[in-house]
Amino acid sequence: MAAGRGFIMFDMERQKEHFEHHVSKLTDYGNIKILDFKNPNSSNYRIRFLFEEDYCRLHISGDLGELIAANYNNMTYEDFSDFTNSIGYFEEKIKSHSEPIYEYDCEKAKEELTDLVNECDVIDKIYEDHDWNDTPEAAVEEFVDDVLADFDNRNGIGSAGYDEASKYIPDFYESVSSIGRERTGILELYMLAFKLAQKQLKQQVN
Repeated sequence: MAAGRGFIMFDMERQKEHFEHHVSKLTDYGNIKILDFKNPNSSNYRIRFLFEEDYCRLHISGDLGELIAANYNNMTYEDFSDFTNSIGYFEEKIKSHSEPIYEYDCEKAKEELTDLVNECDVIDKIYEDHDWNDTPEAAVEEFVDDVLADFDNRNGIGSAGYDEASKYIPDFYESVSSIGRERTGILELYMLAFKLAQKQLKQQVN
């Protein structure tokens, strides 16, 4: 199952198993360099890195989705280690991608939203607006459920939830995109594949 089609608990050693029978091949056309990494007998986890070196542009394609990244100086085959060791740096250079880099987890969102309510000290205000028979804790639980009513794992809190939260939490727009957010692991998987393919090529030379 490719990244982005469900949450990845990114275990480096476990992910390496998917590439165990892969063979790497580097094709050099000068300004165009293509690194293929695939199992000769399967398309599972097949991946291609195509570098347009005169434009400092990278195209990733294959079984793990598509991605385009670019900058002005080091998005090249030889300098790609600048990115494999810094996922955040690479993410800044992405122009488009087919697989989500982040997904949202509802249970994590509940915990973070509850913490935010406590940090903003709005429990009393929420309690006042709910049934007086409720306890403050129950009122907060009801509020959190209301905010997450249109929550989904692709986009997180929806517009209705945002409107509800904004009634009580100041500057909620600053927090809404991060609540419940988890990395899918797809970028880590791309970098792992590149490192393994390059390591294999170096071993072939030696």
